[in-house]
Amino acid sequence: MHASRWSPTRRVVAIGVLAAVAPALGASSALGSAYTASSKVTPFLQWGPNYGYCGEASFIAAGMRFGQYTSQWTARRVASSRSNQTLRASQLLLGTSRPDGNAQTAAAAMRLSLESYDSAQQTSTADYLAWVKEQVVQGDAVIMGVLNNVNMLGFDPPGDAEYDHIVPVLGVGSEHPLEGEDGRRYFPTDTLTISDNGLYELGGRPFTSRFDAVQKTRRQANRGRAISDLYSVLSATGQAAANYAVAVTGPTDNSPGGPYVIPVSVASSRNNEGFPSADPMPKPPSAKRTTLTATVSIPDSGTAYRLYEYTSFAAVPRGNFNGAAAASPTSVSRAWEIPAGSGDRFLVRLPNVSTAGTYVFRAVPVSAP
Repeated sequence: MHASRWSPTRRVVAIGVLAAVAPALGASSALGSAYTASSKVTPFLQWGPNYGYCGEASFIAAGMRFGQYTSQWTARRVASSRSNQTLRASQLLLGTSRPDGNAQTAAAAMRLSLESYDSAQQTSTADYLAWVKEQVVQGDAVIMGVLNNVNMLGFDPPGDAEYDHIVPVLGVGSEHPLEGEDGRRYFPTDTLTISDNGLYELGGRPFTSRFDAVQKTRRQANRGRAISDLYSVLSATGQAAANYAVAVTGPTDNSPGGPYVIPVSVASSRNNEGFPSADPMPKPPSAKRTTLTATVSIPDSGTAYRLYEYTSFAAVPRGNFNGAAAASPTSVSRAWEIPAGSGDRFLVRLPNVSTAGTYVFRAVPVSAP
């Protein structure tokens, strides 16, 4: 089982056990390093039922970094052809088939560009962590598999042989400059910061480990009782190596002569959709209300841009955004003109929208195809 096997009953037990060791966390950020790189991903808290929505929550967090929001139910639906989300096979997983399982299906449906770590060519866990570091340094949103300490979290031992949980990387740190060759190299003292999507506690928190300390065998991953023992990365070499990760590199834009899209990010007034207690969960829980803010980062204040909003992934073009809007105006929910001279940012606020909805924003120059 790759995704977390959380259940409401076990979770209550786990929180009670872990409360005594919480002070051991200490600094949980890569900010203590001399050089840091942030993925600019804001954590989103997962649902627990139906084998856990950790992959879905990770993709939502990455998607918000690149201008879109959706529900965990929708994320699983577009990732899997199975309509019954109580089935184990419906999960959004990494590495279930070459090259990257249904993560690629999910990214394509959500109009996100994706790169996958080539597990088949992996030589060591250090090689894997160097890849994760490089992707974060160059500005991608990395989603990776980690091992749980199943004894601390209250799950059935021993756990999966490759990974139990899917998490977004929040940042990396190093005592070496994160540029040039050093930005791609593995150093044992480098640090990795992840969000666990709220698996340990409902409020969520970041977890930071050194590269050398985070690598463990399956047996070692279940040892210890400190906060630093909660999550690890499978330590393996050669044929036994089996680490998985993908990097969301941005919104899909296959426009000839492009890409033309400029950066848009989405922030939500909620970091969750509520926490259902029924497991299995045959239908999504009642939606909550949230306020979304879309921020367009304008690279050239002397250029006019156009911002489009779409309320379904199927309506989002894979390129030629202006032409597609002209050809099919009903595919666009709303559009905003951003005149030249508007400054370096343009904000759109959507108050009181449903957490069950899908909201996708793409901004391009008015002169783009």
